[in-house]
Amino acid sequence: MRLTRWLRAVAGMSAVALVIVACSTSSPEGSAAGRSVVRFAFSPDPVIDWMNDQGIIPEYEDQYNVRLVTSSTWDEFTFFAGGHGDIVSMATYETPLLEQETGIKTVTFGAYNNLRVPVFVQSGSTAQTLADLVGKKIGVPSAVSSTIVWGMFAKKMHDLDFRVGEGDFELVIGDHFVNMDLLVRGELDACLCIPEAAFPHWRTDAVRALYDERPPWMIYRDEFADGHKGLNGNNFVARADWFDSHPNEIQFFLALWERGIKEWQEHQAEIIETYPQHFSVEDPEDVAFAVQYMKDYDFFAPTVYLDDEWVKNETNVYTLMKETGFMDAAAETPRFETVAATSGN
Repeated sequence: MRLTRWLRAVAGMSAVALVIVACSTSSPEGSAAGRSVVRFAFSPDPVIDWMNDQGIIPEYEDQYNVRLVTSSTWDEFTFFAGGHGDIVSMATYETPLLEQETGIKTVTFGAYNNLRVPVFVQSGSTAQTLADLVGKKIGVPSAVSSTIVWGMFAKKMHDLDFRVGEGDFELVIGDHFVNMDLLVRGELDACLCIPEAAFPHWRTDAVRALYDERPPWMIYRDEFADGHKGLNGNNFVARADWFDSHPNEIQFFLALWERGIKEWQEHQAEIIETYPQHFSVEDPEDVAFAVQYMKDYDFFAPTVYLDDEWVKNETNVYTLMKETGFMDAAAETPRFETVAATSGN
């Protein structure tokens, strides 16, 4: 696989920093007597902040006799691969890469966020799709992540090669917010950027999104999996051995995050207004724009619990990855498990 050398390099460069962070955190041994511990790595998130501030997490910890120990990191891959966590947030399309590179067998058992990264151009651009940007300079967040998905779309929909270091485009790796700034300044022709990086510029019509403003999850729904709300950028994933031996902890974790999704559905505007930093907005007009965007393009899963039909549609992305050369033809499909809800202990 073309991505393997890049992934090994990332793991090597990140390992030392990760160990330092892990050693500096408090030990989970201080949990209440008899309570098991779930170690969870997650990028900064407004819903977990909301549940913390509302006292919801201790409520579920008491109900299930479990303690949740969280680590906030943008590098969940390295955290998990290094053995520092039990559960991690990971994209559907990245799980086979982790299994191939680390030998770790995983179980995907919960859904959280759909992939939300559109292709942005300046508003004055005439481009409508990637086919209109051949040879152009495009900012991407990495060689993997959303770049894989747009690579699949480019190949399947336009027969174009969208890869870092080769192909029909000049792809430049950079941070979402840096790339958005470079786009606004005219130093990039387009970028794959999270919508949060675009909100202030989008509101003032400095930039716009291609494909009728559809993020990847909508394109996958419309073009490849009719009606499916998935192509997830954030699933809940555990090591297979840990998943099989910790059924109560899995039930705790799913019940907690199902409550989190319900809180999001009921208090969406309030959560955005309370934690605007998670949406990279500060000006009241930008906050209002973010609130409206989430009403129109909510990228949260409707439920954390998986069912068989959802798993079938979601894992069809692996066929698409193999057809377009972003997954080895002989690679195994990662394990997904549906778990029924219980009322706890």
